[in-house]
Amino acid sequence: MNRLNNSVCIDANQLNVDKKGLPKKIDIPCAIISNYNKLDVITTPYIFKKELTENSFFAKVFKVIEFKKIIQNNVYLNPFKEFVPHEGKVEIRWDPLTNLTSRIVHFPAKKFARFNYESIIKASLDTGCPFCPENIDSMTSKFNKDMYGSERIERDGITVIPNLLTFDKYCLVAIISKEHFVDMSTLRKNNYIIKGIRALLDVLKIIKENDEQVKYFSINCNYMPMSGGSILHPHMQAIAGEYPTNYHGIMLKESKDFYLNKKKVFWEALIDEEKRLNERFISKTGKTYWYAPFAPKGNIDIGCIFEKNSIFELDENDLSDFNEGFNKVLAYFDKENVSGFNLSIFSGIYGEDYFRANMRIIARRFLPPTNAADANYFDKIHMENTCVFFPEDVSNNIRAIW
Repeated sequence: MNRLNNSVCIDANQLNVDKKGLPKKIDIPCAIISNYNKLDVITTPYIFKKELTENSFFAKVFKVIEFKKIIQNNVYLNPFKEFVPHEGKVEIRWDPLTNLTSRIVHFPAKKFARFNYESIIKASLDTGCPFCPENIDSMTSKFNKDMYGSERIERDGITVIPNLLTFDKYCLVAIISKEHFVDMSTLRKNNYIIKGIRALLDVLKIIKENDEQVKYFSINCNYMPMSGGSILHPHMQAIAGEYPTNYHGIMLKESKDFYLNKKKVFWEALIDEEKRLNERFISKTGKTYWYAPFAPKGNIDIGCIFEKNSIFELDENDLSDFNEGFNKVLAYFDKENVSGFNLSIFSGIYGEDYFRANMRIIARRFLPPTNAADANYFDKIHMENTCVFFPEDVSNNIRAIW
């Protein structure tokens, strides 16, 4: 091994290669391989590019997926340990696709306290719930029958209606249970989330067929008040429009750039690399892939990647696979006393193939003793996610019950 133009040079004859003649493992982020003649190949986690030098061909090696992080330290006098010096740490991580950063604070992560909903249930009923069966007809909005074929759309006990709040060109609400309050265990046992997804997909397909200007679709859920849900009665939402939300748009742009530059689908490369490292990969369930994202968006952040580009390409097998894995996530949340969550399923642009439909679900809680929100100026103003749960620990813990 020697150096050329500040790059590490490795003789291909000294590499441990597989049956295709590709290096099995290179621990150097950027290297140049000499005497290497099988270069017209892209592999994970490295991409090989030809470079002509004065004497021979070289293959320059670039990591396809990079997990970048740094640790920042701060020393303070700890009042809980007689003011002895204590080193505080925060780990800053860059998302391998978007390059957005998250901060994981080195601080003991405590198990969530199970929330008591008794007073909230009473207050929500006293004010009148529009999603309870007896109030739906008089207190919820209706679709235009000319476009949707019905004023409210029913499927498998789920009622889909227009959202009174117009967040996008099309905003939908799916009322996913008859019961006013549904705890995490019941949500899982009755498969309410997947039923809501199926019902929302039915209506989103109508929108897609009738408005070709709309390209950006997502399915979402704020479960319980700590997630930002303003109505306690379980429900989901979907949005569809001509302009993506910030995060959705960044994911699509960076996925397309990745594909054009590296001739590989980012999401497939991510799955391969997470499986290879086995640090945050949770499991494969049918054609869905579950993992704890490297740069989490909150405490206990879990992702799922489909094999299809668009949510409109998902068939019943895909949805069943998703439901099987999702119910295991809910079982883990329930075990950890998680009382609420945010969920989003992002779709690629229909007809394209550089994206993969994917989901993120993030645990939410009130912070004791004042039931403060677990989001603050970092999230709301700085666009920076913070947490104390390491995704590697989350992955290990959920694997135990998977």
